[in-house]
Amino acid sequence: MRAKFCSNEPILKKVVRVATNNNFNCTLKEFRQLHEIELSHPDSTFFINSNINTPELLRINDHPYKVVVTINPTLIVRQENIDRLHQIDKDKVAFIRVKYIPEHTEINELIKSLVKEDYAVVITVQRWNSIESLRNYTKLEYYTHHHNRFRLSGGALEKLQSFVDSFDTEKVFLCDRVGGGCGSCKICVMLTAGQNLKLTSINLSSSGVCKFNCPDCFAKTLQHFSVALGHQPIAYDIIKANLKQSGNTKHIKDTLQEIKN
Repeated sequence: MRAKFCSNEPILKKVVRVATNNNFNCTLKEFRQLHEIELSHPDSTFFINSNINTPELLRINDHPYKVVVTINPTLIVRQENIDRLHQIDKDKVAFIRVKYIPEHTEINELIKSLVKEDYAVVITVQRWNSIESLRNYTKLEYYTHHHNRFRLSGGALEKLQSFVDSFDTEKVFLCDRVGGGCGSCKICVMLTAGQNLKLTSINLSSSGVCKFNCPDCFAKTLQHFSVALGHQPIAYDIIKANLKQSGNTKHIKDTLQEIKN
């Protein structure tokens, strides 16, 4: 018998992160728009980003897309958010995003508990726009000001890296650990698609501007800057790689080098 090598399945070329600069609110309107976009891009696989406090979040259970959930968007660990996570079908969760600040042991404990429940966890390090906002949550001594933001540095960063390395399972990751951008990190594409593909993003017009006001949100900072220049806050309905996804990360590499020195 001769083997068949043909397939009607399109070859995947890229992963599309939905809601990079806004929030996917899980409304029917958003799901309809996403489905239409998916049909016109058969070479792409899509995953969505949502805040745990999204009112209609549980609707994700009725749709085929993987979701990345930010479990502590306000930096505060809340039991009701953990309980809400448990209402999402686990096979729909690509990974849990945890925002990190030092000296908050409840965040470390949250990560440990999520790993015990067999969730993949991606840690993103909180950056700050001002000393005032930073001091509302943590200490200035843990941060270095570089490229317009206060970024975790020195022993505090090394402590976080050691914490990540302490797990004996490949379930805990530190976002863009080496500062090479998404192309070298590949955590998102591997946890969502399971294969090494190009990462791109899209912000849906049906999602609009994010209604949440998380501490020193980078997306909101960019939007305010864009409006100040006379532009629209967000470019909608365009699939493309942003600076980090395309590997334009000189500012991140410079920061890491400065921290090492």
